[in-house]
Amino acid sequence: MNIIDTRASDFQIYSKESSIKNIPLYKFKTIEYKLLSEDYTDIVFQSIAAVKFFQHHHILNKNNIYSMGRATYQSLLEKGFESTNPEIPGSAGLIKVIENRIKSGKFLIVKGRDGLDEIFNYLKNKKVEADQVCCYKRIKFDNYDDLKEDYFLADAIIFPSTLAVKIFFKEIYLNETKAKFFGISNRIVASIENLGFEGVLIDYFSNDIAKEIKNSI
Repeated sequence: MNIIDTRASDFQIYSKESSIKNIPLYKFKTIEYKLLSEDYTDIVFQSIAAVKFFQHHHILNKNNIYSMGRATYQSLLEKGFESTNPEIPGSAGLIKVIENRIKSGKFLIVKGRDGLDEIFNYLKNKKVEADQVCCYKRIKFDNYDDLKEDYFLADAIIFPSTLAVKIFFKEIYLNETKAKFFGISNRIVASIENLGFEGVLIDYFSNDIAKEIKNSI
């Protein structure tokens, strides 16, 4: 079975022996940012790339650290930082995690340009002291012709982001495409379904994600 993961990060999600091919649909690029302060008590990382491109690791040592999902949690752990992440990945789950901190915390949200604003907006609506920095941006490729054959032959395609969904259906999808589409969160599945296609929720950290996908097809 031909399974493609559209993941743009070079962070290793599954074993190197996995049969899943990683064929990204966009890339990351660091951007300059400036912290307004360094005395934050609570720091939220919204993605693996946020962990990778954030430069002020020295302020993490004495803070409460939160990660949006398990992949972000693992990437922080690889850098030596423990974090708290929600059972159900995403903004809604993380908001429930930080609710008991909003009365006394000073928050920093670390994200990418055009990334989700739900957590920052939630904190601002609650009158919590909060800043956010964007330390990277996502860049589409100039051309997708070289990727089309691989995707056309795919039996299953994994989408870890809504941007990958948008790019795939705009730049690559053909009516003859036979692949089944999988999202790693309810939000991503919803973005697939909003375009008129069936999306299936998949556990990105399954012990054998390839087997799980095969069993669902």
